[in-house]
Amino acid sequence: MKKENTLIELLVGIFLLGIVIQLVCVVVSKNYLYDAIGLWSGILVGGISAIHMKRTIEDVLDLGEYHAKKYVRNAYLKRMLVALVVMGAVLYFQVGNPITLLVGIFPLKLAAYLQPYVHRLFLWIESHRSSE
Repeated sequence: MKKENTLIELLVGIFLLGIVIQLVCVVVSKNYLYDAIGLWSGILVGGISAIHMKRTIEDVLDLGEYHAKKYVRNAYLKRMLVALVVMGAVLYFQVGNPITLLVGIFPLKLAAYLQPYVHRLFLWIESHRSSE
């Protein structure tokens, strides 16, 4: 039986979108490091959120309807709290661009739509690796 790779494919999609956004920032921005720290902080928050969502979905399957709703709501609030704490830290310590941090969180949403294409890419790589 094959291992489920959906989370890995989602994380790869987030990372690839992060690279694309970073390239755009290099062309548009004047303060590369400041923008990059903000962007990759957002990418990190997005990746951690994806992992947390997967674990939440796995955990909630064992709960009843009432407890499942409560558990999912609490998990969502925890993810938002982490994002707000990271945003607050970036703003307070002025170590990164808060706008690019927000932009860095969006690939989590976009990667969900790109996951079927990343899955095909994984299958293509696997088929070429096995044919060698």
